[in-house]
Amino acid sequence: MDDALGLLLLAVYITTILGISAFVTWAVIKIFPTERKSKKPDKPDTPAAGNGTEPAGRLFRRAKRETA
Repeated sequence: MDDALGLLLLAVYITTILGISAFVTWAVIKIFPTERKSKKPDKPDTPAAGNGTEPAGRLFRRAKRETA
């Protein structure tokens, strides 16, 4: 009986600690909310092509092979 009661008290203890931590987290978020500002990107998302022949945004250049 002592073992079952000990396990039950351990489960209550863990639940209590998790509840307190959740409450503290919720309270901190409500007391100190952060202001979210949208950041404007410094550079455009699609880079310009290097030599003008390749499309913008290619990661690798195509190999120029001569066929015999």
